[in-house]
Amino acid sequence: MKRFLTLLLSLALALSLTACGGQDKAPKDVDINQLAADMLEALAPMGETMELSDATAANYYDMDDFVKEYKVYISTMYIAEEVAVFRLTDADKKKDGEKMVEARISDLKAGFDNYLPEEFQTVSQNSLVLSSGDIVCYLVGYQPGLDAAKAVFDKAMA
Repeated sequence: MKRFLTLLLSLALALSLTACGGQDKAPKDVDINQLAADMLEALAPMGETMELSDATAANYYDMDDFVKEYKVYISTMYIAEEVAVFRLTDADKKKDGEKMVEARISDLKAGFDNYLPEEFQTVSQNSLVLSSGDIVCYLVGYQPGLDAAKAVFDKAMA
């Protein structure tokens, strides 16, 4: 009985260690332009949005050489609604991409704080940083669109 229990516990330990190893998927070939457009449609923004050009995007995101390509849509009405999708040069740069997005969230909070408190709350409570492989995304908006946009991301990365 002791041998059986020891074997069972050893097997459980081995399985639990194996399960932890596969959390970061290999980079998936995803069209980030289509992904961003689909996520924006699912977000169903309340106001007008615009796509940021290369020159303008650099004012909002501190994209270093670890960003290979991107697509960013922001609100034109000073509403906390944004979709940003970044393909990194390597999946190992995920932390750098997430740090870049966190800096954007801080900038949004600073811009809305003491000016538009309800939008500050939206950024504080409804900001999502999503990542899989070499893709990092930022979403902010209102429910239920936020959940719908996240579902688009999850489906694309599955």
